[in-house]
Amino acid sequence: MANEITYQLQSLLNNGGLSDNYSSGSVAVDQASAKMVRNVQTIGTAAAGEALSMGDVTTAGVAVLKNLDDTNYVEVGRSIGGNFEAFLKLKPGESALCRLATSAPYAKANTADVELDYRIYED
Repeated sequence: MANEITYQLQSLLNNGGLSDNYSSGSVAVDQASAKMVRNVQTIGTAAAGEALSMGDVTTAGVAVLKNLDDTNYVEVGRSIGGNFEAFLKLKPGESALCRLATSAPYAKANTADVELDYRIYED
């Protein structure tokens, strides 16, 4: 099969005289293996970050993430030699859709624990 995952992105900007409207249109991507992980994980503030539970997903592909906290931000990234390196920041209530470049994503909360809702689809 092909095109098992589809999504559409849209952004609207209106800030004084600055405006923009973007739509990706429908984007379809292939998924080689029918696996996914769906989880709400409590993310702490440890300097090294915290590994996201990946369940049966071994090769991460498209990810949808949402910070459920209403006060604190959370960063998503990877661990290199025990050091956390962020590549994504979600402020309170924000969501993101991306294709992960690592199959071992980590996350780290800012000031206090946050709940991170995520879905990661096998590539």
